[in-house]
Amino acid sequence: MRETILAVLGAGVLALVVGPVAGIAQTPPPGKRGPWMGRADHMARFLGLSEQQQDEIKKLMEDRRADRQAMWEKLKKNREAMQQALESANPDPAAVGELAIEAHRLRQQEQALRDAQDKAIRDLLTADQKVKFDAMKALREEGMGGPRGGGFGPRPGRGPAPSQQ
Repeated sequence: MRETILAVLGAGVLALVVGPVAGIAQTPPPGKRGPWMGRADHMARFLGLSEQQQDEIKKLMEDRRADRQAMWEKLKKNREAMQQALESANPDPAAVGELAIEAHRLRQQEQALRDAQDKAIRDLLTADQKVKFDAMKALREEGMGGPRGGGFGPRPGRGPAPSQQ
């Protein structure tokens, strides 16, 4: 099982590196891309999604966009409030602590939204696509990028901490 996951991960990384380069000529110009292009397009190619699957996932993502946007706004306001509280002349430990607890609760809610979305997407996939999707998700959770990640390497607040060996 581990060898299968590693093989899929390796193929996924290769596809993510080579795929965008090979598809440059097919990529529409920036103004013509639309909301479903970009990372989602790479995911569609990596998973080998049919047009019907792409349409269903696109609708799912659009239906949940307002929830994601609202969560991002809450997280942004919390970060700004935390920054302001910490930069005050005499930070109130209780206020900072409350903001930290709120940030933790919001991140848990964000993860629950992400998990629900991943489950809904996974329910639309074939068995082979589910294996690739799980590998892609493992890459994301390890902070290694992937279609929904943000580059290689761990990111603060995302995934497990790097081991100190």
